[in-house]
Amino acid sequence: MRDIIFTKQNLNEYFLYSLFLLPLLGTSVPAYILAIGYLLFKITSFKFKIQDLFFLAIIVLWFSLKTQQSDLKACTVLFRYYFGFYVFYLFFNNIKTSLKLDKLLWLLCFVIILEAFLINTILPVQYLPNYPKDGLGDFLAETKILGFYQRPYSIGTSSTITSTLVMVLIFYVFGFSKDKNIDKSNKLLFLSIFTVIILGSGTGYALLLMFLVYKIGPFKNKISAIFSLSAIFLIYYIIFILDIGSLDGLDKISAFYLEFLYDFKATQIEEVISVLKSAPNQFYIGRIFEDAKDLVIWSDFAWLNLFECTGYIGLYVTIFIFIFKTNRYNYIPILVFLIGAIHYGAIYSLPGQLLAGYFMSTKFKNNEMLKSI
Repeated sequence: MRDIIFTKQNLNEYFLYSLFLLPLLGTSVPAYILAIGYLLFKITSFKFKIQDLFFLAIIVLWFSLKTQQSDLKACTVLFRYYFGFYVFYLFFNNIKTSLKLDKLLWLLCFVIILEAFLINTILPVQYLPNYPKDGLGDFLAETKILGFYQRPYSIGTSSTITSTLVMVLIFYVFGFSKDKNIDKSNKLLFLSIFTVIILGSGTGYALLLMFLVYKIGPFKNKISAIFSLSAIFLIYYIIFILDIGSLDGLDKISAFYLEFLYDFKATQIEEVISVLKSAPNQFYIGRIFEDAKDLVIWSDFAWLNLFECTGYIGLYVTIFIFIFKTNRYNYIPILVFLIGAIHYGAIYSLPGQLLAGYFMSTKFKNNEMLKSI
């Protein structure tokens, strides 16, 4: 085994990894204090692109207008939740430390698997701060798959969000990274896939299926085409004919649930439009919130929630940031984030904001350019 040498570079790197684990402690605030504090302390030595200043100015303008409409605490939470990824983009643009995303994937897999083992053996989830609870401390969203297995929530404080985060890293490490030194071993791949499976999320399974289809190369030859078509038929048979969703705890991958989900999201869109029509300027800066307790965050339709809370200004500035910051080196991880946000918004969790900010940073782009030479 190689000796572990602690240098300033890898100590900073390990410290950044620890930020991804903060939700396990029930808080994400220290990460934002660190990023914003660093940016303010070093602001005189930073070099900002004109487009970065433009986007930042729009976000600050939205926040200023929002504070005239809604409770200040609510506005602050909305800023942190919906625009935190941009704060971390600026942060990673201006620090020297880079992330080794294969190391991060190893870390997250171990943490998630350990949590799954503990909560299904000796540790009640009521004792863990990353699980939603009511005023009495009782777990709000118990999911016993097959009647006995409780899926872990982990760093995303939601199985869906955590599985999306793991899939973002899987797509990067095993699909699109050009780094010859990155760990693409079968051991890490199998561990990562196992991690997604034990998270028990339909969104995670859908993203995993997309990854497997990509790796197989569905129609590159006759054998791949036959295999891919067979896999599609098998999935159709399991969901729509065998009706695996009728099993206890697997209802979210049933045909009935998929139909319900479509109708439910259509109804959600209609309700949000109705709410925004009820008062002036809500379409532009989002719904009025008189108390932070009324905020629409951590809900199950992240794109719609963004529009409801931040209006056209927040929605369009977010879209344009993604357009301007997406390139041939990061488009797949960003696309996975955006697809995942059709359901729960992994990109709005602290680990998702850290990852998205890093993927969009100039540092990541430059590193990938050097690796591809």
